[in-house]
Amino acid sequence: MLPSSMPSGLTLLSEAEAPRAHLGESPRWDGHAWWWVDAAAGTVWRRTPGGSAELIADRGGRVSLCQPVPGGGVLIADDTVPRLISRTATGWRVGGAWCAPLVPAGWLVNDGIVDARGRLWIGSVHPDREAGAGQLIMAEAGGSPTVVRDGFALSNGMAWDPAGTILWHADSGERIVWAHQIDVAQGRLVGSTVALRLDASEGMPDGLASDPEGGLWVALYGDGQVRRYVDGCLDRVIEVPTPQTTALALGGPAGDELLITTAREGFDDRRSVAEPLAGRFFRARLRQRA
Repeated sequence: MLPSSMPSGLTLLSEAEAPRAHLGESPRWDGHAWWWVDAAAGTVWRRTPGGSAELIADRGGRVSLCQPVPGGGVLIADDTVPRLISRTATGWRVGGAWCAPLVPAGWLVNDGIVDARGRLWIGSVHPDREAGAGQLIMAEAGGSPTVVRDGFALSNGMAWDPAGTILWHADSGERIVWAHQIDVAQGRLVGSTVALRLDASEGMPDGLASDPEGGLWVALYGDGQVRRYVDGCLDRVIEVPTPQTTALALGGPAGDELLITTAREGFDDRRSVAEPLAGRFFRARLRQRA
């Protein structure tokens, strides 16, 4: 049975707006509609404001990324191969391989983001989640991927700063959010510093988002929270009524909505019934500042 009220400032989306997911991930706003994936089920979803969720693709396997790209279309990470979903006269079409496979067979790719020139920046995860083996990868359409940095435990969410030159990047395994300085014109990493380090007693930083004021939004997996940081200092906390908070995105017609995804990873049927909010989607309305 669902609770009669939500934490302050939070709205539970209906099943029609966003069906319950096993592993809700990678929410994105493309300027007209919301996109997201159920990474475990391999499904890709889209919803226009005020409308119902539309199943765009069912890939039958893991899909870890859903990312609008410059010029139109949405890039997904279909197992280890990126593919572009584009609109045709008869509906949506999933294209062939957008570039060469990102990682060897057995490895995983996780969350990622594109830059202003349409390059994909995405993280890899070792098959055994071996600490330090994960990589940050850059790929271009039709090309071969390039490893730009390694040493990550569990590469996760990414977000650009307002200038589009700092790539914030969560390593969930180490509870660190990195700030990578990127030369976007050349498509190369210039340097990296630690933007945020969380304590072992806190949840893991998972999905990331940024706002026009330079705030960094972090989904805390395990703690049921979304936090906003400014220059490394905690500025705001949104409580989410289920612990596996996975990802978030800013968008909506007025740019004042925060879409939050959650998961029910590792749940058996009994726990899934006992915790009906796990895997549901939430919306927070953010007050716009002058």
